[in-house]
Amino acid sequence: MAKALTSLRIDHDLVRKAQRVLGAKNRTQTVEMSLEAVVEMEKHRKLIKRYSGKARPGDFSHS
Repeated sequence: MAKALTSLRIDHDLVRKAQRVLGAKNRTQTVEMSLEAVVEMEKHRKLIKRYSGKARPGDFSHS
């Protein structure tokens, strides 16, 4: 994975809050984990949209 040095203007309080929530060790890890979470949320949103309303009665009776 390629990494680049980037300069950002970012709300330090927001970063600290996210760091606590995520359990990240530093700001870089906080930003990376946050971006990964956004990408995963979008994948889930697309899956939910794709399969929403597709279930039929009895589809989950064998669970």
